[in-house]
Amino acid sequence: MVSAQRLRNKERRIFYADVGSNSIERLDLDGTFPQTVQKYDVDGLEGIAVDWIGRNLYSLRKADIIVQTLTGKYRRALYKGVMRLPRAIAVHPAKGLMFVTDWSSTAFIATATMDGSSFKKIITERITWPNAVTVDIYADKIYWADAYNDVIEVAALDGSGRRTVISDSGTVPHVFALSVADDLLYWSDWTYRGLLRADKLTGENVTVVAQTALLPYGLKIFHPSVQPHFPSQCDTLGCSQLCLLGPNRTAKCGCGEGYELHKNGKNCTSNCDSNHIECGGTEAKDAEKLKLTNFRCISMLYLCDGISHCQSHADETNCPPRICLPGQFQCHDNKKCVAPGGLCDGVEDCWDASDEKYCTGSFRANSPNTKVNEMAA
Repeated sequence: MVSAQRLRNKERRIFYADVGSNSIERLDLDGTFPQTVQKYDVDGLEGIAVDWIGRNLYSLRKADIIVQTLTGKYRRALYKGVMRLPRAIAVHPAKGLMFVTDWSSTAFIATATMDGSSFKKIITERITWPNAVTVDIYADKIYWADAYNDVIEVAALDGSGRRTVISDSGTVPHVFALSVADDLLYWSDWTYRGLLRADKLTGENVTVVAQTALLPYGLKIFHPSVQPHFPSQCDTLGCSQLCLLGPNRTAKCGCGEGYELHKNGKNCTSNCDSNHIECGGTEAKDAEKLKLTNFRCISMLYLCDGISHCQSHADETNCPPRICLPGQFQCHDNKKCVAPGGLCDGVEDCWDASDEKYCTGSFRANSPNTKVNEMAA
């Protein structure tokens, strides 16, 4: 099941998360085979958004907001523990802002800077199931759909000037995704099993664009106006890993998990601790060229899991015989297999408790109530 999707128009490429295969993939619109961007830590992912200027991919996973490059490198939790039941995310690169929705018992819409410096809830009242959010980058407005209250609303980027665009259970009975292009709103609806559109200002002239046999999930519009290009500091900043956009057309360099920013403000150095393994190999040669320690750190939870997370395959060398499927955690006593979602969830699935041994930071799971999650999907 595809849970989220985003387009990068310039390269005619679509990014999507497949929770069935626990992966984030990208697919060229010319029909070539999909390429894997992320193959681990995808369980619990609810939304993704492409920053086409900084060339980053933002995602919502459990309690965190994650950022990584469009190739899947240098992944890190930009905001930790800010979400309870995340649903949707949208970015506004020209403003250095992103918008996220949460449909927990204290549902909200929040705005956050794309460089990780600020997170603020802007809509907290009269909101229940904010399934979808999108940005009108020309009008500097956000639109969102509430699948419980059967409404599509709009507000300024700071949440002010809130007003209803469509409020009709017969028109928007269960919106799942939402997008805007020119003067029109487009959305997918589970009750209609189709795609609809209407005037973005008045909500009038509702039209069924297409219907689907299966429940429609993500919706993105492929058009040059949706992702306009503009100059950015990322073009000249020279970041070795991440370039993160900020407010007022600013940008700063950032580092993936297991790294810290060097004093030169551009390169990244390893800060592996006892809960991580240093990849070495090819990464070590690159680091030597930079005169910096620039190895990749990965969690010990990924050691000998049947998937090479290091370019040098150091994490899959000298491993015990595998009894588990690739990607599963093999208990250290080699007697049981644990799915990724069972790691660091506070429950000892292994007899030797090794599935709870290396749990720090973003690896500490936040397990929502699955039945409630399915009800509000």
